[in-house]
Amino acid sequence: MRIFKFFGQLLLWILGLVLLYVAVAVVFSLIPTRPDPVAGTPDRQLYISSNGVHTDFIIPVELVPDQLLDQLGYLADYPYLAFGWGDKGFYLDTPTWAELKVSIAVKAMLLPSPTAIHVTGYKSVGSDWASLPLTQEQVDTLNRHIWDTFRLTDGDKLQHIDSAGYGDDDEFYEALGSYNALYTCNNWVNAGLKKMHVRTALWAPSEWGIMRWL
Repeated sequence: MRIFKFFGQLLLWILGLVLLYVAVAVVFSLIPTRPDPVAGTPDRQLYISSNGVHTDFIIPVELVPDQLLDQLGYLADYPYLAFGWGDKGFYLDTPTWAELKVSIAVKAMLLPSPTAIHVTGYKSVGSDWASLPLTQEQVDTLNRHIWDTFRLTDGDKLQHIDSAGYGDDDEFYEALGSYNALYTCNNWVNAGLKKMHVRTALWAPSEWGIMRWL
């Protein structure tokens, strides 16, 4: 009986922590940042996409710096490039939500794990993308945020993850940082928005905390 009582209490503690995490995430997603005013004209049109769980920055190819573009191979031929950061195991082992395993999701959220950057090419603007008008200075800031997230060789070369793309229009690259419940793929996007002085959530582990302010 003691063992059943122990596991019962453990389950309650876990449930309590999950509910606390969700509550804190909702509250902080409802609190906006108060960025400083940005000088210049927001005449550069970028985008943010969401699949309901994960968000990406999407940049017109002419606004991607040559230092990065020259290393993306055939992806540089697409007019729009999406950049997303996330748990490497989750990315590589879950090409579709139908293939999501509980063990992968739990590991991604609870254990600090290696990360990857997912780059996807698009031929046109998606009807469900959120517009993000920016100045050139803000675009430069975002490009630095993305570049600084790639894990580079000593010669500043991207580290491509072979045979890891989902289709003919995307590739994966090694990234810096650890993925966990406190810093998720959406927190990475949120961090980029903060660096650009774009109004966003104070803390946004979920895509809702990003998209609701756009």
